[in-house]
This record gives sequence, structure tokens and C-alpha cells, in this order.
Amino acid sequence: MVQFLKTTMIGGILFLVPFIILIAIIGKALSIMGKLAAPLAEKLPVDSVAGVAVIDFLAIIIMVLICFLAGLAARTARARRFVHSLESKVLSKIPAYEFLKSKVHAVIQTDDAEGLKPVLARYDDAWQIGFEVERVEGGLVTVFLPGSPDPWSGSVCFMTADRVTPLDQNMQSAVIALKGLGKGLNVRLQGQPG
Repeated sequence: MVQFLKTTMIGGILFLVPFIILIAIIGKALSIMGKLAAPLAEKLPVDSVAGVAVIDFLAIIIMVLICFLAGLAARTARARRFVHSLESKVLSKIPAYEFLKSKVHAVIQTDDAEGLKPVLARYDDAWQIGFEVERVEGGLVTVFLPGSPDPWSGSVCFMTADRVTPLDQNMQSAVIALKGLGKGLNVRLQGQPG
């Protein structure tokens, strides 16, 4: 019983950490944007709009505008190279950065795994849903084996091509099935090996 409580508490903490960090970052960003918005708010004839202080309203608008502009910049090759360089040289050396990044990514973008193909990976007499990442020289296949209900947490393995069978479904439906602990897969997998 004590072990159950301990592991449940630790699991809850690990689950909440990315959300707490995200909320802290947004709070800090709003504080900074509030300082930028203060001079603009002083020039307006009203102090609040629909019960929201004008300074807070302007801070949110500035933050949304900056995020939009950053999103536009992120589409450029130069920005992607800069972020990749920053992550590989600095951020990857921060403990738990990759873990937090993957957790936040899973919350924000669940279908942003371009090129991953749903497959069945065979282990002796069992099959597991996975995602083919790439084919490696020598007949090996890189397969990401997701967990459930968090499909963005798992492990990577190399398997011979004869142990990997493509699934006739798209990435999003496989992710939904994994989040649902496999519910409904019996219908989707009819006609597949097993």
C-alpha cells in the first residue's frame, strides 16, 4: 500500500511538472508584457474593459502577437538552425530538458510526428503497436515503441524488417488508440497478422 501511494505520488508529480513550468513561464511572460504595456495603458482613457484591467488586456495582446511573430519566424530555415544549435549545445545539457520538452510537446501537438508510420512490431509470440522511424542499412528498422496512455513516452529499438508489419491506419488514429489503452483496436486490426 505504501509503495502504491509512493509511486502514484511520484507519477503525479512527474505528470504535473511540465504544466507547472508552463504556467510559471506564461506568468513570467505576462509580467514582462505588463511592463511593456504600462505606457500604452496610461494613454488610454479607460482603466478596464469588461472587468479586465487594460494593462492586462494589452499584455495578453502583446504576448499573442509576439507568439504569432515567433511562429512565423520558426517557419524559416535560419530560425530552425538556430533553435537546433541552441538545443544541441546548451539546452540538452540541462537535466530533464528533453523530458520536459517531450511532455510539453505531447500536450500541445499530438499529431506533429511527420514520417512516422504505424506498425505492428513482433516480439516472440506478442505484437506491439509502434511507429516506424526509418530503415537502416543492413535490413534493420528503427521502431519507436510508445507507451499507453502517453504515446510520446516509450523506447526505441532496432528490429529486422520481417518483424515489422505496416498498419493500415494513420498516425492520428494510432495515437488515439494508444491514449484509449487500446480500446477499439480489435476492429481496426482485423485482417492484420497475429
